[in-house]
Amino acid sequence: MPLIIIFSAIAPLSIVILFHILAKLSRRFGSVLKMTAVYKWYYLAEGLGVVALLAHLWQASTILSPPNTPSIALSPIFILVFHHIPLAAAVTIGLGVTWKYWRWLIIEEEK
Repeated sequence: MPLIIIFSAIAPLSIVILFHILAKLSRRFGSVLKMTAVYKWYYLAEGLGVVALLAHLWQASTILSPPNTPSIALSPIFILVFHHIPLAAAVTIGLGVTWKYWRWLIIEEEK
């Protein structure tokens, strides 16, 4: 059980790393094509992903602590507000920005 809790932090961490890589690639791609700097939204998505990661790690440390230790980290409202909502917002922002920069890979435009 403790390994599952610890390894489950890999998902939000990988999202943060993915958004950082996409921000760097999109910045270069946008500068070549003289696009607006929409890639900066990736940094907001990264920040939201870090909030979700920290909330998850706090909850994991609370679960792994001795029993009968009261903590707000085990509250469903805490997890909703500081983990699920920021993570969903980060993925939504990342999807929108990714679509703006990289839709040409999917949609072939004829000229």
